[in-house]
Amino acid sequence: MVREMEILAELHAKHKNEKLRREIKLLEGYDGFDIPDAALGQPSVIPSVTGTLVREILGEEKRVLINQRLADVNELYVRSLSITARMMNFEVAYTKGDRPTFGKEVNQVTTERAIEITREYGVKSGAMLSLRKGRDEIMRRLDMKADFFLALHFAGLSSIEGLELDKIIPYLIVSTDKNREIIKTISQPTFDENRVLHVVRELEGVGVRAVLISSPADLNFLVNFIAKI
Repeated sequence: MVREMEILAELHAKHKNEKLRREIKLLEGYDGFDIPDAALGQPSVIPSVTGTLVREILGEEKRVLINQRLADVNELYVRSLSITARMMNFEVAYTKGDRPTFGKEVNQVTTERAIEITREYGVKSGAMLSLRKGRDEIMRRLDMKADFFLALHFAGLSSIEGLELDKIIPYLIVSTDKNREIIKTISQPTFDENRVLHVVRELEGVGVRAVLISSPADLNFLVNFIAKI
């Protein structure tokens, strides 16, 4: 298959440096990475640190999207993050985020304002797009001046039918024999491991330019999948 679409992998930061470095090297075949920020409001390694390791290990050619929870930060932080992203050639994907397990929510900066600020620094930035919302709300979201949208709750081609696909990055969550019990706790559509390649080819066929693959707690799937492309 000649690949005209970017295949991105979701890369969760590990607490041990060497383990994270090993995982980055194993996923070298991907065109880039999306790095979550404090998933479920739990403390984690800051995404820009993980992104910096990707740059160190794999160089400048990989696309790196770092996620940023807006529930936790003020405008000064968004500006500092934008400067960091410009220096490291990152893109920033903004999300409100779940309620933090420690401390209080800040909620000072909206997604629209964060995107405006980041674009002031010449950095590409985007937002989350929930495909389970009504069509009118989805269209209003797509009117936002974002460079890309990570499309959550993607359930198949019908989820994006009639939408302009240039900026949409469907988020495919993969269910495998190894992670099936964990997947049951996720409130999003999932795809059986044997269907993922077919879905990716379908997306490429309708003109989607990038797709994000997530296989929680199953690194082997990600490693084996990219070898098939």
